[in-house]
Amino acid sequence: MSTPRKAFSNATEKLANCQLSGSLTNEQALAVAQMLSVSEPWVTLRFSAASLANYLTRDDVSLRRYAVSVDGNLAGVICVRNPWLRGPYIELLGFFPEYRGRGIGKQVLAWVEAEARCESKNLWVAASSFNQQALDFYRRLGFYPIGPIQGLVTPEHDEILLRKSLS
Repeated sequence: MSTPRKAFSNATEKLANCQLSGSLTNEQALAVAQMLSVSEPWVTLRFSAASLANYLTRDDVSLRRYAVSVDGNLAGVICVRNPWLRGPYIELLGFFPEYRGRGIGKQVLAWVEAEARCESKNLWVAASSFNQQALDFYRRLGFYPIGPIQGLVTPEHDEILLRKSLS
């Protein structure tokens, strides 16, 4: 009898329009951190490039970080905490501007959902209450708001916790 595969255990994943690599290099982390630090919602939430780079490179055994590449070029990153609350939690999903709106995020989230189904019945994400674009994106993909988490990142803004049931 074979042992079931553990979610998010593969080092690389080839999707239709992109590739995920679980070995995010320091150079990639710095490039992504710089890009995110001048993009929403991170500007409003006052995240510096240094703090984002630290998040992307610090040791954390429960956080899987994947570089997202398109045609060999760094396109963005997805960070998934697993285990979390009876299912993985997408902590960060971000793309360079030239890769936004091309369906790559939807494809990456479909992969995350497939991975989560290996061992979970829930998939979680949070988005800032002012980030209507992200909230709409997740809702279109079947996530439902659970409720606000007041002042989680900054006292001025709430985060909205969203859940997708995988059962």
